[in-house]
Amino acid sequence: MDSFIQEKERGWFWYEIEPEPPPEPLPPEFPPPAVIAPAPASTPETPPPLSVEWFKEYYPSVLNKAVDNPTPENVAGYRYATRVMLDKASNFAHEFKRQALLDPLLDESNRYPFSSAARGSFANFTNQQKREAVQTIAARAGLWVFVDETCPFCSMQYPIIARTAKERGFVVSYITPDGSRPEWMAEEDEVLKDEGQSRALKIQVRPATVLVVPPETLTVITQGMLSQDLLEERLLVAGDMAGLLSDKDRLNAFPMERGLLTTQDIREAGQAMEQDPKALTPKVQELIEKRY
Repeated sequence: MDSFIQEKERGWFWYEIEPEPPPEPLPPEFPPPAVIAPAPASTPETPPPLSVEWFKEYYPSVLNKAVDNPTPENVAGYRYATRVMLDKASNFAHEFKRQALLDPLLDESNRYPFSSAARGSFANFTNQQKREAVQTIAARAGLWVFVDETCPFCSMQYPIIARTAKERGFVVSYITPDGSRPEWMAEEDEVLKDEGQSRALKIQVRPATVLVVPPETLTVITQGMLSQDLLEERLLVAGDMAGLLSDKDRLNAFPMERGLLTTQDIREAGQAMEQDPKALTPKVQELIEKRY
């Protein structure tokens, strides 16, 4: 009570005005961003003189200099640069050839002989293997041959089909538009009526030959005439695609594929190089050996 009396001139406390809070201090000014000096431009490395990179970069200028100003010095410089480039190529070619002669995995003559004496014997062996492979296909597949009596080429193709079927063992069914037998066809041949097979196979031209692999694989071999050797070549490829040949039959029938790296082999070699950049030669050697 004494304190109230002593400060009575201040009045009732609810009339007292509270002092304003002091202003908050201003945030310090941010320092200006530091200026980063650009890194000095690096001088591109000059390729070693007379290297492949050097020829890529400088050989055109050597030529242009000699053409624009054909002094003895400039022309001689171009001529000798060309001589070096050709000698580099010759050195590479000589070593390339030596590698093929001394490394059987790189010798292409292992797949197909280059000498005239061996080439004839090899061709005879390969042709015999192809004929046997076609006979293997004939044991598991047949032929549909679409013909029409009004088609002059059908009568020409018929004896070729009949001879192929007899020599290789194919069962053939001849399909005509109405099921009638052409007059030039043997009585023992089976003739069927076209019940929509040609439409399903999109056959537009007769004669047409189809390889039939039970239960449902149909491959149109040709629409039009073919000689017997070309017909058997296509039958061989179609039968191989249908999985009718063993690995041994394939190697004998397709000798150029011996030692040939597959897409999967190349991918495997690339994966090995990701682990070890020096794995190229040993890994490819390993994969080639598997393909012989």
